[in-house]
Amino acid sequence: MTKIFGIPVGGLAAVLVALLGFALCIVGALAVRNRIFLRLGIRNVGRRRARSALIVTGLMLGTAIIAAALATGDTMSSTIRSSATSALGRTDEVVAANGVGAALATQSGATGRRFFPAGYRDVVVRSGSGAVAAAAPVIVQPVAVQDVSSRQNEPSVTLFASTADGLRGFGDIRADGRTLSLADLLRGEVYLNAKGADKLGARAGDTIRIYAGSSVATARVRAVVHYAGAATDSAGLLMPLRHAQRLLGKTGQINAIFVVNRAGVSQSNAVVGKLKPAIAPLGLEADKTKQDALKSADAAGAAFMSLFTTFGSFSIAAGILLIFLIFVMLAAERRSELGIARAVGTRRGHLVEMFLFEGMAYGLIAAAVGALVGIVVAYGMVIVMAGAFAATGELHISYAVEPASIALAYAVGVLLTLAVVAFSAWRVSRMNIVSAIRNLADPPPEKQRRRRWLLGAVSIALGVLLIASGVGGKNAAPLGLGVSLAVLGLVPILRALGLHERAVRTGAGLALIAWFVLPVQRWLFGELKVDFSIFLLGGLMIVIGATWTLMYNADVLLGALGSTFGRIKSLAPVLRMAMAYPLRSLFRTGVTLAMFTLVVFTLVVGATTTGSFVGAANNLKAFGGGFDIRATTSPAAPIVDMRGAIAHVPGLKQGDVRLVSSLSSLPVKARQLGTAAKEASYVVHGADAVFLANTTYGLAAWANGYASPAAVWHAVRARPDLAVVDQFVVPRKANWGAPAAKFRLRGFYMEDKTFDPVRVVVRDPQTGRRVTLTVIGVLSDATPTLMSGIWTSQGTLAPVFGDRVLPTTHLIALRPGVDAAATAKRLESTFLANGMQADSLKKLLADVMAASLTFDRLIMGFMGLGLVVGVAALGVITARAVVERRQQIGVLRAIGFRRRMVQLSFLIESSFVALTSILVGSGLGLAVTYNVVSDSRRTPSWENMAFSVPWLTLAVIFLVVYAVALATTLAPAMRASRIYPAEALRYQ
Repeated sequence: MTKIFGIPVGGLAAVLVALLGFALCIVGALAVRNRIFLRLGIRNVGRRRARSALIVTGLMLGTAIIAAALATGDTMSSTIRSSATSALGRTDEVVAANGVGAALATQSGATGRRFFPAGYRDVVVRSGSGAVAAAAPVIVQPVAVQDVSSRQNEPSVTLFASTADGLRGFGDIRADGRTLSLADLLRGEVYLNAKGADKLGARAGDTIRIYAGSSVATARVRAVVHYAGAATDSAGLLMPLRHAQRLLGKTGQINAIFVVNRAGVSQSNAVVGKLKPAIAPLGLEADKTKQDALKSADAAGAAFMSLFTTFGSFSIAAGILLIFLIFVMLAAERRSELGIARAVGTRRGHLVEMFLFEGMAYGLIAAAVGALVGIVVAYGMVIVMAGAFAATGELHISYAVEPASIALAYAVGVLLTLAVVAFSAWRVSRMNIVSAIRNLADPPPEKQRRRRWLLGAVSIALGVLLIASGVGGKNAAPLGLGVSLAVLGLVPILRALGLHERAVRTGAGLALIAWFVLPVQRWLFGELKVDFSIFLLGGLMIVIGATWTLMYNADVLLGALGSTFGRIKSLAPVLRMAMAYPLRSLFRTGVTLAMFTLVVFTLVVGATTTGSFVGAANNLKAFGGGFDIRATTSPAAPIVDMRGAIAHVPGLKQGDVRLVSSLSSLPVKARQLGTAAKEASYVVHGADAVFLANTTYGLAAWANGYASPAAVWHAVRARPDLAVVDQFVVPRKANWGAPAAKFRLRGFYMEDKTFDPVRVVVRDPQTGRRVTLTVIGVLSDATPTLMSGIWTSQGTLAPVFGDRVLPTTHLIALRPGVDAAATAKRLESTFLANGMQADSLKKLLADVMAASLTFDRLIMGFMGLGLVVGVAALGVITARAVVERRQQIGVLRAIGFRRRMVQLSFLIESSFVALTSILVGSGLGLAVTYNVVSDSRRTPSWENMAFSVPWLTLAVIFLVVYAVALATTLAPAMRASRIYPAEALRYQ
């Protein structure tokens, strides 16, 4: 990636590394000035190595999540960049007939593509003098190829043709360590690239047939070559320009000019600006092909990084809590020691420095470990993603990580740790010396009442302002944050007024849970704009509310457990001791509970929500629109009468085919009328009467005056100039990061369900012809991306655009019982000369669902890293408890507690936190997910969605986590049970 959230990665890494260096210099200066406190701080790192290892494990998680997210972003960016550079090689711009930009942007071809004289290449060279290093006249054309020797067919091969002189400066054609040239090829000879040879099972010397529209040629494979720049990263065929012109019947003509800049892709804007005055009168345009491809690669990498960072944010938050908890507990362990130090003259600042030195040591080690773990985690994620994308045939992913990303993750990890340690150290340094020496709790500060009033008033004031902003802007995020601040601000004020802490905290906790779990916002203010920020905010506030409610009523909960299981005589004394410690240490128990609950809540919400949506999307009727096969042909060889042609397919009975629909596609420039919107590249489709009369594709919204989706499709078929658009062009109040098209409509939201008809003008850049369409429907979210674009009747487009909109896509419905996959293979074999690629829509849906499930599990696994925080927290707490309660354990052993009873007591304490977190987090997560599913059911896109809970998956995850948590607790518990009473009672 080159940018993160719009900021250059290199620059951001440099700033953070510089900031880290500055922080290290400050800490180093303090260390030089106070070497005694440096030794006091650092010595604790090596004193208890097992605990130090546990601390490093907890501290490194945040860095690991950040590093994994960055490495995943780097991988996706590198993969797409590699695909672009493989297709373009050294080419920076493509000069072609007007409309090439729209065609490349929409990944859609059209029939009637214009060829032009090869001599126009000289115009490009002259007009680009000084800026253009090389310009090659080329023909790029899709063809079908059959290997006569292996008898394998490939319906989609890119024919790339140029001259040997023209390709100078574009890179070498290589084979077996030798450099080859197009000039070496005799008539009837071609080069085949490695991917083409693989798909055809071909090798040098094989005879192949090339189908280019109505022309068929036989050629010999001279060599299997490697060449970056043949306009494809898939199967490619290379031949001299004059041979291609003869094959296609385009003597003296080409359809593109590839351009290499002297100063590289960074100068594309300047080069295009220089070429435009000379080529525009010729009906040509220069497209910044490579620059746009690299920008898309960076955007994709940033999107993946943002996705994983967002889902990992809860684990990062849990990691921050763990850092805070660790140093609070370290301070508690050394409380008497610190109190004595303060009594003999050590200042509070010295205690802060001592903890800073220790925290910096842990942070430097943990961030390094975390960065390495993140890289390993990202590698595993890439392997999983590669399998998912390979199933759909979309991308071939290769692992890549940039040094700047590693430096960035390391710097963020250390700085985050240092910041939390500094705050923790400042907090623990504020102690009463006498109470600390005697290891007692500090007395309440005298000015606490005034501070409570001030804190509460400021919080409520900010909350009111945010509430007003949220209500005015119809935005759920500021409204939710404002309500949260107001509720949190009431807590210190009510405490200052003398209300009991249990009542105040419980009431506030239940209020937060109610606001974010129940649809209170919609009840009061109607539909609001939402995005991922409300998910993050809601999760944090729900967990805070649940933790307060549980912790300030833990005695009731534990009392009920004691009453239930305490009747078992052997368990009664163990339960009493196990319940006493969590009640005595509400703060640390609450923080641990919050960490665990936060991650469990996130996992349950993520798993259940994605499971419900994936289950709803697994609908062949919604995916296939009532058809069984989707077949596409080359724009150079369209089949105009598919119904008639399909009757001659060998092995296909006439009654096997129920419906045949033909669709056209045209890359256009589209603009909404009546707005200030500019033209944007998009694609318009023409559908025949068969499709419009039989499609089952649903609509998410439709224009006023139409009663149902069926009425909309009927109107599009019956009246010209009416259209339906896909779901990506309409803005939403709920923005969950769905992809947005460059062409966007304005004036209504998807959630409105109905809208006033919208007028859109679409223009063919190649011919300049245009047509005005009236949009009366928006496709459902359950519709596949194959349906992206503007849909109107073929009768609307054909009179205006003519042979530019010949049908190249065909949807076929079969008689029940006919094998769609086998029929698709027959169609491909029969119409090989037309470059037909046919797929069973049921198989396509299965591939999409498999990729979606793999990706969802990947995200679940990524979020599940946060469970390591909970496990580490339980280990740290148990280890601390053994030291803190050493004398108590000795007394218990002296009065008759056996070793097994001591072990069981510690295990029950850990089980209380782990099981409570799992139960509460799961319950709250299911409640939130149920609301999400219920809200989704109210929309036409997901009205058939079921509330699907992956019970088995969650049960396995939580059982494993619970077992690991107990295993982490077991070692300290066993150590505690081996304490001899006499030794423990003498312990100071």
